Amino acid sequence: MAKKNTKPLFSLSCKDIGSDDCGFSITTHSTDEVKKAMFAHANYAHPEKLRGMTDAQKQGMAKMMDEMLKKQG
Repeated sequence: MAKKNTKPLFSLSCKDIGSDDCGFSITTHSTDEVKKAMFAHANYAHPEKLRGMTDAQKQGMAKMMDEMLKKQG
C-alpha cells in the first residue's frame, strides 16, 4: 500500500495577487516552490510588470505571498 502524503498543500494564483486577467496557479507542498513558480511565471508571462517594479516592491510582493501562504498552513 502506498504511503499517503500528509504534508499540507499550498496554492497561489495570479488572481490572488491582483492580476485578474491571468489564469495561472500553482499548488505544491512547499511555500518556497510556490513563490519560485510565481516569480518564474511572472518573469515569463508578465515581464512588463516585473520590469516596472523596484526591488522593494518585489520584496513586498514576496512578503504578501508569504502572508497568504501562512494562512493556508
